[in-house]
Amino acid sequence: MACAGVGRTASPRASGVNSGSLLLPVGSGIGYALGAIAIKRSLGAGASGGWVNLVCNAVTGVFFQFLWFLPGHTPDVQQLMAPVACGLLFFLGQVFTFRAIDSGDVSIATPLLGVKVLFVAIFSVILLGKPLPGSWWTASFLASLGIALISYSPGGFHRHLFPTIGWSLGAAAAFALTDVMVQNWVPGVGYSRFAPVMFGIPCLLSVIYLPGLLKERGKAPSTSHSPYLPWLLGGALLLAVQSLGVYTAIGLYGSAAATNILYGSRCLWSVLFVWILGPLAVGAVSTENSSVVMVRRFFGALLLFAAMSLVLRSGN
Repeated sequence: MACAGVGRTASPRASGVNSGSLLLPVGSGIGYALGAIAIKRSLGAGASGGWVNLVCNAVTGVFFQFLWFLPGHTPDVQQLMAPVACGLLFFLGQVFTFRAIDSGDVSIATPLLGVKVLFVAIFSVILLGKPLPGSWWTASFLASLGIALISYSPGGFHRHLFPTIGWSLGAAAAFALTDVMVQNWVPGVGYSRFAPVMFGIPCLLSVIYLPGLLKERGKAPSTSHSPYLPWLLGGALLLAVQSLGVYTAIGLYGSAAATNILYGSRCLWSVLFVWILGPLAVGAVSTENSSVVMVRRFFGALLLFAAMSLVLRSGN
């Protein structure tokens, strides 16, 4: 990946869609799918949600610090407030996500998180004042619906329905606002300085969970006997790399809306990899092989491809 634009200005930004703005979010979607499988395997092997959150944030935070070695100016205190704010929003989105999953049914929370695609489009217009192409609005709706169809898992008692909906929509809004603010603020700071600070914030904030996690018996990672540790570390590294891809696409190419539409393909890759990997993915996700489920996921995949095609056509 070229280093152009990592300094004070993001020179690769241009109207339309080019190879970088296409390959980064799609490739990140693949990385997310593989990382999610590894993380869920670690949970099935005995890791706690708290340790997963801490390790993932720590690995991502450390991973992004290597960007300091790329060219870039030294930001002043005022400029640093932008990535700090994005880091706080990103961490808030994580908290809301865990609250949504903890308070209710995952089959409700997960599809609702796909509404982030729509929120990104809305915030882009309201906060940035730049009207999006009409086809991108259509693509956002199609991508959100496709994500919901692929992610939805029937069953469960749908307990605490309204709190689950509230926390899920709050998480989607927080993540969407983060993406839009990254697009808006990176040119003034430089991506190689913005990203390390932004992802360092969730890493630091995750430390507040450490005292409680250390009290958990049999859940703390150790090198002696922890069958989930390789899965956890591998998954955390994959998620860190895919985060780099997504926010590089947003920061350097300046299109949070298009990036999120293309990144929505991660739901499709997740389904495909579970099917392809077979026994390796057992326990990673709840797999259902009924014809109804497969038909629903097939239509969800078609909607995602339709959304991606609209974005690509608008850039030509």
